[in-house]
Amino acid sequence: MSRALNADEQEVLEALIDRVERIVSLGTAVELAGTTVLSGPGPAPDYTLFHQRFALLGHRMRELRFVVREDLPDTVGANAVISDGPFPSVQEIQLRPGMVGPGTRTLTARALTLVHELAHSLKEGLTHPVKDYAYRTGWAWGHLPAVLAQDNADTYAEAAALLAERDEDAWGQYQVLGRVAAQRGRLLRREGVTTLGSALAWLDIVVNRAWVRANDCAGFAEVAFGEARWNTPEWSVWQHHAPLLALEQWLELWGFIGERRPHDGAVGLRAEDRAAVAELFGYLSELKHAVDRIDPVPVEEGDRIVYDLTSGALRIPRAAVNRGPLALANLVLGALVEATAARPAAERFGRMGREVVHALVGEDRWEEREAVATLRTAFAGVPAVQPSADQWATLAIELQAAVLEDVRTRWEGLSRYIPVVAAMPEEVDRKVLGELAVAFGEDVDLLHTLNGRMPVPRPLVTNLIGMLTAVTPYLVKAEERQQAELAALEARLRKLL
Repeated sequence: MSRALNADEQEVLEALIDRVERIVSLGTAVELAGTTVLSGPGPAPDYTLFHQRFALLGHRMRELRFVVREDLPDTVGANAVISDGPFPSVQEIQLRPGMVGPGTRTLTARALTLVHELAHSLKEGLTHPVKDYAYRTGWAWGHLPAVLAQDNADTYAEAAALLAERDEDAWGQYQVLGRVAAQRGRLLRREGVTTLGSALAWLDIVVNRAWVRANDCAGFAEVAFGEARWNTPEWSVWQHHAPLLALEQWLELWGFIGERRPHDGAVGLRAEDRAAVAELFGYLSELKHAVDRIDPVPVEEGDRIVYDLTSGALRIPRAAVNRGPLALANLVLGALVEATAARPAAERFGRMGREVVHALVGEDRWEEREAVATLRTAFAGVPAVQPSADQWATLAIELQAAVLEDVRTRWEGLSRYIPVVAAMPEEVDRKVLGELAVAFGEDVDLLHTLNGRMPVPRPLVTNLIGMLTAVTPYLVKAEERQQAELAALEARLRKLL
C-alpha cells in the first residue's frame, strides 16, 4: 500500500527536485549530443526530439504526485504508475522509503532513478512514448538505434548521469561500470569477429520484454469482466485486451491454466489459475536474473553452449557460434532454461521455457511489439560469422582483460571516494563504509574465478593490494568488524601472486 510523504520525506523530495532541475538545466542540445547516448547502430542521430523531451523532465516532476510505497522490490527505487486502457495517464510515482530517506551522499544517484521514471511520464498525444527496451546494466545497452534509444527510459538516465559527472567533476561516479559493461564493450568492438555481442543483446531485449509482459499477465489475471461485456463480440471492446487474452489462451492450451468461467455475474480465472499466472512472473524473474549474470567464456572444445547457474559462466564453444544473432540467442536461451529447470520458480513453466518467452514477446503491448519487431529485423540482418581458433582464443583473453581493467578502474575510484565519504558529517552518509568489505570480497572472488581460466597479472594484484591497504583504516573506523574481513581479503589477493 502507498502512503503520503511525511514532512522530512517531503523536504528530501524537494532536494531531489532541485537536483533533477539542475541536471536538466545542463542538458543543452550541444551537451546532450556530447553524451553520445543515441549513438547506436544505424544513421547518425538527431538529438532534436531527445533534447525537447529531456528539457521537460524537471517540469514534469513539479506536476506529478509522489507517494511512498513500502513494498516495492529491492531492485526498484521508484515506479511510475500509468493507467491501463486506450487513454493512459500517469497516476503517481511510487518511491521506496530510501529514495526520500536522510543523507546527501546519494542524492544525485537517487535523482537519476527519478529521471528514468520521469521519462516514462512524458506524454505526446495520447501515448507515453518512452518505454523500457534496454537497461544501462544489461547486454543490450549500446545496441539500440537512435530512433529507439530516444524512446528508452534509461537513455535519459544515462544522459543525466554523464551531465552530473561533468558538473560534479566525478567521472565514473554515476555511469554503470562492472563486469557486464566491460565485456559488453569489448564484444561491441568485435562485431566483425563474432555475433555473440549482438546475440546477448537480443536475448537481453527478449527476456526483459517477456519479464515485463509476465507482470502484465499477473495483473490482468486478477481482472474479471461482467458477463454482458464478456459476451460482446465487437472488436473495439476487446482490442486493448486482445494480446493478454491471447496469452491466457496459450497458457490454457499448454495446460498451465483453465479457461475463464462465469461466477456470480462475472467472468474470470479461478483462484488457482490466478496463482499460476502469478508464478509466471517469478519464473521470468529467474530467467532475467540468469541473463544479467551471464559471464561469457569462449572455449574451443565441444559444440554445446552450457550455463553454470552457480557462477554465471556461459561456456560457448567456437563450433556453436557460426550463427546469426537470433539463432545464437535462442541457443543461449535454451542453455538458461535448462540450467534454471531445477529452481523452484521453474517447477511449473520450466519445461516450456523458450516457448513461454517467445509467446510473451509475441503478444507484447502494441507499441513495444512494433519496436521490438524493428529490432528483430535489424538483428536478423547481421550475418553469421565463424571466428578462427586464434580469434576465439584472443576474444577469451580480451574479455578477461576487460574485466580486470574494470576492477582496477573501480578500485581506483573507490580509493578516491572512500576518504571523501569518511569526512562527511552525517552518519547515514558514512554508513556505506561499513558495508564495503563485502563489495571488495565479491571482486576478490571474481579474480580467483578468472585466475582459474588464465593467470591474473601480478602487477595488477600488487596494485590492488596497495589500494586495499590504503582504504582499510577508513573502513575499519566505520565498522570495526571489517578488520578481520579485510585482512582475509588481502591474504586471498596475495595467493594470486
